[in-house]
Amino acid sequence: MSYCIYLRKSRADTEAELRGEGETLARHERELTAFAKQKGLEVTQVYREIISGETISARPMMQRLLSEVSQGKWEGVIVIDVDRLARGNSMDQGMIAQTFLYSQTRIITPAKVYDPSNEFDEEYFEFGLFMSRREYKTINRRLQRGREASVKEGKYIGSKAPYGYKRIKLKGDKGYTLSPVPEQAEVVRSIFEWYIVGLIQADGKRKRIGTALIARELNLRSIKSPDDKEWTPQTIRDILINPTFAGKLRWKWRPQKKKMINGIIVTERPRCNDHLLYNGLHPAIIDERTFNAAAERMSKNKGKTVPYCKSMQNPLAGLMICAKCGRKMQRRPNTKYPDLLVCPAQLCDNHAVYLHLVEKHLLYALNKWTEGRIIHNTRKELSDSTEFISSELSILQIAEKKLNSQLEKAHEAFETEIYDADTFQCRYKAISQKLSYLTARKLLLQKNAVKEREKQRISSGMSIENKKISDAYYSITEIKAKNDMLKELVDHIDFIKNTRGHGHEEDFFITIYPNLPRNSQE
Repeated sequence: MSYCIYLRKSRADTEAELRGEGETLARHERELTAFAKQKGLEVTQVYREIISGETISARPMMQRLLSEVSQGKWEGVIVIDVDRLARGNSMDQGMIAQTFLYSQTRIITPAKVYDPSNEFDEEYFEFGLFMSRREYKTINRRLQRGREASVKEGKYIGSKAPYGYKRIKLKGDKGYTLSPVPEQAEVVRSIFEWYIVGLIQADGKRKRIGTALIARELNLRSIKSPDDKEWTPQTIRDILINPTFAGKLRWKWRPQKKKMINGIIVTERPRCNDHLLYNGLHPAIIDERTFNAAAERMSKNKGKTVPYCKSMQNPLAGLMICAKCGRKMQRRPNTKYPDLLVCPAQLCDNHAVYLHLVEKHLLYALNKWTEGRIIHNTRKELSDSTEFISSELSILQIAEKKLNSQLEKAHEAFETEIYDADTFQCRYKAISQKLSYLTARKLLLQKNAVKEREKQRISSGMSIENKKISDAYYSITEIKAKNDMLKELVDHIDFIKNTRGHGHEEDFFITIYPNLPRNSQE
């Protein structure tokens, strides 16, 4: 019978290769081939395990080897050391030991030959596997401590840099950090800007958009995603919640957790809310205030209060919370009486109230709260707006340049007969549509840039005393606009009413949780 060689790369081997010590599997194969030739062992198969997996289920070559060993195919298996066979848990070690024992297959290393039929060799082999597992755990603990220490020092330990950065080696020190990629960094800034402040619309106003519309906007501009495919809402969301862009590093963000499912160990990586944050050595693409604003908006993004096919009828939609059960209060129309605000829970004993009465008391409280406040129209905000438009234009110019290059290549492919007429027409139409969109966006932004510069000229240091909230509120005719105005001022309102019936219409209590307006001062 013949022999086979089993080769497996460990983590230590990978680190040695990074230091320039040569390719491990090739070196071990040369050593074991020379050893087999010296001992007169006929080797007919070499198993090369490229994956450094902890368990047998993660090592396809080991699974194949054990299957053939159990069938009695090999006289012996040649390895550089017994720890190359298993460093997994006791179940994996037992499976390997039992497979070699019952098939009477020898394990041959340059240091020792293990004969399963020999009781002392069997014990020595099992002890070797046990010590190998112990050594693995020690190395793993030391490795994790080293990784955490590197993160605390601000070094980037990931193998792949996030979008917007490239990984660079630290000069005069071990480890890596990140350096911004200018074009990609501009895209990241635009993603945060669109999500927090908004994208400029045809009427010159900004409208905040969500992750799906941001992905659509980037795809229309032919901007490549991190994996060179189309942008997806999930990719945008991952960018918005990643503190790396604010100059931070997170540790234990997605720790490995193992579960036993149907007798198989399954490794999961759930997101952890208790992860740690450290200051990174890399420069931030966005400031911490912007990152926190995006996180706050995402935490409040609980879906639409009104279906797309209907218009809003409740100016307090999404704001009124039942203080007894925590559900959101709903408007209930009535043909004979004014509209009511009710708790939707059937068993909740929080009584209904007339909607207009809640409006009246809310606006009275807001008038008192905003009395004496000043709204400042500063150059800073206008300059930020101008800077945003300039950044948008630069991104559009880059996208336009790429599309023109693609169009030129399509023409060349058609002229050299790489494309037939149908393929060329299809490509030409797709690229032309994107170019038309970019041209329209550029004209719109240029028009708004002129308006912003004019505003900046007029509003240098101008401040306006805030008028009554109720006057501004009742001057608005659209319900949705009233709701938007209240949401700028109020986070939510707790409501409770314990009495019902005629004469008790205003026997209710509201607790207002205000948002301090961004442009206001005490």
